[in-house]
Amino acid sequence: MIRIALDEATLGATRIAISPPRDAFSAMRLARPSRNPSWPYRPWVGRAREV
Repeated sequence: MIRIALDEATLGATRIAISPPRDAFSAMRLARPSRNPSWPYRPWVGRAREV
């Protein structure tokens, strides 16, 4: 067994992706100007579009 100790801040910043290329492709599609993202993604999409 491997035990990894994480504090609350580290755990909150942790992402688990099944496929990093697919995750990146999905994020690029979501950030397209023609898309209207659902509420949990709106703040992220706004920042991504600015960049």
